[in-house]
Amino acid sequence: MSEWKTYKLGDIASVQTGPFGSQLHQSDYVQVGTPIITVEHLGENRIVHHNLPRVNDEDKNRLSKYWLREDDIVFSRVGSVDRRAYVKKEEDGWLFSGRCLRVRPTNKVNGKYLSYFFGLEDFKSKIRAVAVGATMPSLNTSIMKNIEVIMPESLTTQTQIAQILTSLDDKIELNLQMNQTLEAMAQAIFKEWFVDFKFPGFDGVLVDGLPKGWKMGELGDIVEFINGYAFKSDDLLSKNEEECYHVFKMGHIKKGGGLKYDGTKSFYKKCNALKLKKYILKTGDLLMCMTDMKDNVALLGHTALMNEDDKYIVNQRVGLIRPMNKISIDYPYLYILTNYPEFITEIRSKANRGVQVNLSTNEIKNMPIVIPPKLINEGYDNATKPIFNKVFSNIEQIQILTQTRDALLPKLMSGKIEIKN
Repeated sequence: MSEWKTYKLGDIASVQTGPFGSQLHQSDYVQVGTPIITVEHLGENRIVHHNLPRVNDEDKNRLSKYWLREDDIVFSRVGSVDRRAYVKKEEDGWLFSGRCLRVRPTNKVNGKYLSYFFGLEDFKSKIRAVAVGATMPSLNTSIMKNIEVIMPESLTTQTQIAQILTSLDDKIELNLQMNQTLEAMAQAIFKEWFVDFKFPGFDGVLVDGLPKGWKMGELGDIVEFINGYAFKSDDLLSKNEEECYHVFKMGHIKKGGGLKYDGTKSFYKKCNALKLKKYILKTGDLLMCMTDMKDNVALLGHTALMNEDDKYIVNQRVGLIRPMNKISIDYPYLYILTNYPEFITEIRSKANRGVQVNLSTNEIKNMPIVIPPKLINEGYDNATKPIFNKVFSNIEQIQILTQTRDALLPKLMSGKIEIKN
């Protein structure tokens, strides 16, 4: 441990907050231009390339102080202040928003090493503890500059540690990209069959706008809908100390649909769940966010698809949509349907807009949907379930790789695993 040293972040990196609201307005955004990183684009140490706001070249040059370059790390400045993402070469020259904060390493430190250090649970706890503001925690440059960072003095050792962790993250990213491609295939078949009506054997004749034998119905006609269970905070554990369920919360759902495989912070003893069987999740269950604005990300109406049995139990503010398999409508159809842009737009329009925007059980169950006949549903299942089986297999690999990375991280960052130069 003699070659390891503690630094103040301000001694090894510069810290810059994003532009004030007066410098950048939503009205400045354009369809084609330079992307801007906001809080919602901070994934697990990576920038999420989804629904990026953009500005024209004139605004980009005006805001040159806020350009990003490869090796920077972007933090959420407000709310979930432990969220951060490493800036890759492809994001060089992008901008970051006023709700973010940029850390730019000096030549004393490897940027990827620093980004992984920021992923340590001990560091996350520390940054949450020093953030100011009871209602909305926030960071400023002074707080960040004074936070302590432990690292080997050898830049070579830092780089080697980062390379080990990056090799795991690259495999995770490859599986994520593969799943995006697979889901796009299922979406393309869905559009062809259920939107464009170009399914096998169709004669082209429509009755009241639908193929013969098809009808309009409501989501509640084909699914069981269950509100998540309202756990008492005293019943939940912060660690999986014994046989426990992971408590499935809004934070497990991605904007745009999909499941986050990490981030479980609450657990519930299995022995206490004997009367809560209907809340225990199984493969093919869909989980819908019923309340808006989780970590400043609009999640309302978006769904995730569960890929395993008997691991999660669903919390309140998340709706459980369970296929009843009437006329062979199963999770492939329901998952693609509930993440279809038109479906999300319509269901969000039905939300109650009080102090907190939320969806009621009836609003979800009463959503109008097209109900195809059994033969068509069986055909879609046969075409897409092999796709989803591959998605589930990739998710399992992602989970194993994530667990391996997370187990290695504190050991590498403390010097418990020696790196040979």
